Amino acid sequence: MNVFSRKETILSEDAKQFIHSLPPTYVNSFRKRRQLLPIWSTNKYCVMVKSSYLVYYRMVINSSALGQEVAANCAASVERNFKFLNLANCTIKMIDDDTAGYVFCVAAENGRGGIYFAADTEKERVKFTQHVAVVQNAVPKMSDFETLKVLGKGHYGRVILAKKVKPEMKTELYAIKEMKTNQVKAKILYTERCVMEWVANHPFILNLDYALARGKSIFLISKFMAGGDLFLHMQNHGGCFDERTVRFYGAELLLAIEHMHKLHILHRDIKPENILLDMEGHIKLADMGLAKRLESQYGRTRTMCGTDTYLPPEMVNRTPEGHGLAVDLWQFGCLLFELAAGYPPFYIPQSSQKATHQRILYQTVRYPSNFGATFKSLLMGLLVKNQEDRFGYHEGISEIRKHPFFDRVDWAKVQTRQLVPPIVPGPVGDDFVNNFDPQFTQQAHKIHASDDITYLNDRDFAGFDYACPNIAYPVVTMLSAPSVSVVKAAPRYGKEQQPEFDGDADKVK
Repeated sequence: MNVFSRKETILSEDAKQFIHSLPPTYVNSFRKRRQLLPIWSTNKYCVMVKSSYLVYYRMVINSSALGQEVAANCAASVERNFKFLNLANCTIKMIDDDTAGYVFCVAAENGRGGIYFAADTEKERVKFTQHVAVVQNAVPKMSDFETLKVLGKGHYGRVILAKKVKPEMKTELYAIKEMKTNQVKAKILYTERCVMEWVANHPFILNLDYALARGKSIFLISKFMAGGDLFLHMQNHGGCFDERTVRFYGAELLLAIEHMHKLHILHRDIKPENILLDMEGHIKLADMGLAKRLESQYGRTRTMCGTDTYLPPEMVNRTPEGHGLAVDLWQFGCLLFELAAGYPPFYIPQSSQKATHQRILYQTVRYPSNFGATFKSLLMGLLVKNQEDRFGYHEGISEIRKHPFFDRVDWAKVQTRQLVPPIVPGPVGDDFVNNFDPQFTQQAHKIHASDDITYLNDRDFAGFDYACPNIAYPVVTMLSAPSVSVVKAAPRYGKEQQPEFDGDADKVK
């Protein structure tokens, strides 16, 4: 029995589906040698690297270039026989005396078996080996981090402030989101990890630097946003903001939502607590725990989740056709309303969940008298009960950007963070947590997790480990043998709805 067949079978179906859902960090087409006979395939193979896994399949046409064939088949397809190989414990052997071309062998650490590919050029072969070297060496160990403080706790786990302790690493602060695999549904963990990789490298979205699955926990590690969240700053500035401040935060948030929607990703939990500030005062949209990647711009899903007072009518009413990207448009309107008024549009103190839902479905929004006409006009377009009539549903975020409320906004300067933020967070203090709630920062912060990858995680959380490609790795010219966002605090305005995974309603795509 071939060693690679055994490695294929240890992956659970959920793990395979998760790896399929990830964006590839490397894609190319190579010829492949048969396993038992020294004969090269006529058709090329699409070869991808996703997380730490090599994923490959036989292409349906014989093409010398990737073109549309590879682009169309980077996602999972039941019509293709996908093969998986964990690159973490593999070596790449260059074969220079072969007449098939620029041949290399992906070999297991124990030396048994190997997969032979042939590149068209030496440049392609070297690029592949360098990429694999980065994949093998970039992910840190949990012992590389020293925990400092707890930043927050929520339904799914906690967020801990930490710093790297290795001398060769940069002395940067990180927020480590820890979640227990026996307390959180695997699909939630898969989704947040996947979405954070898809939306990476946007100026107004919290970037995922590392992801690790160790023991009975998973860890999502991002740069520490020392400025706290927007809700904190609302409280520190009289409970609400003027329209100029609302416009600034709305513009930056709108670009973050636009980026997600172009990828057909729905956030579903936009609220002040999930908008963090860096020390310059610019925002980072965080917490992708309820996010969902749809099949298209008009794709739908049916899971009811989020914060009660921010739920859109189509979610509360559980409409048969489900909900889509328009959820974020509704929540964007709710957020702007709250930033200006100090409370969400359908909030009444001491109100029951049922009463809140009834107001969302049937009550007309009551706007404060100090709201300007253009601001009110924008909110009236966003807070429309019928999702298909909602402002931005048909033309997307660009329609909202053209609204008179944003007339004087220089979107190029917004994108490049050139606008001066209206609020600059105060000093962080000696322990860096002045902008966070003391009820959390005084709690025990030690993480109990070894650096060992257990069999359970290797099977069920295969491919979870990740290092952001933009992190400066050591330059490796030849491959050698390998050896959070802030979690949700207690809801302010009613109960927070958790995902209900009904059948395949929220199956990872």
